[in-house]
Amino acid sequence: MNIMQITKNIPVHMVWVYDNEDRRQVKSCTYDIEYSLRTDVEPTATRKQAFLQQNISFSTINSFLYDQLHQSIIYDMDSKAVVERAFASHDNNFLILPDLSDACLAMALHCKLNYICHENSFVESISIKDKIDGIAYSMFADDDEYDQLPTISEWIGELSFWETPWWRRRDFSTFDNVASSKEEKEEFFNKDINQDILKRMEEPLAQIEGQVIADIYGKEINEVIEESGADTSTGELLEVDFKNKKFKPRLVPKDK
Repeated sequence: MNIMQITKNIPVHMVWVYDNEDRRQVKSCTYDIEYSLRTDVEPTATRKQAFLQQNISFSTINSFLYDQLHQSIIYDMDSKAVVERAFASHDNNFLILPDLSDACLAMALHCKLNYICHENSFVESISIKDKIDGIAYSMFADDDEYDQLPTISEWIGELSFWETPWWRRRDFSTFDNVASSKEEKEEFFNKDINQDILKRMEEPLAQIEGQVIADIYGKEINEVIEESGADTSTGELLEVDFKNKKFKPRLVPKDK
């Protein structure tokens, strides 16, 4: 088996919201996020197929970090109420963590990137460096074990809206929430607007894959998405222009 590896660095800006007995603070941070992406090439795969898989993973991860994670508001269950009151009407992405620390963020992102990339690709390492204080937190793993991250029941409980936390979902979401009752949980998923937003969280994965293939073939993206079993051509590394993306899927922390 052959291995192809890429390292990429992406700057992101994020806002942390702390609200507990020990700390009440809004903290703005700018990070350099660097990841190492490995793509395993099966003996039966052609060179073209291998480069296609690599480019899909590379473009998907870059889009998630640049377009979704950038300008995120980070909070935990303690600061959830404050975030709901202060930022629910804003267009920022919301990212909730079990623990408000760079180490927890690095582990959650390491897991998330591996869930959204191609099945033959794996993010081996991720580093989050604070550009102000110069401290970097790194996470390396070569398996799917993240023992320090809780399950959804350990973290949020039985009334969680999802069965798995956001870092183990194959979409662009970075939020989780808890219902006040079983009735509220059922009502949440029965609302068309929430269903539409949840579906849009999954759409970037298909769109980016289609865009990568479209760029390689010189076709229209809609034509590519409708096709199945597409091959690839060159071994060039592609970078999709995410700055022109018109829709950023989001969901406010609390349904208003």
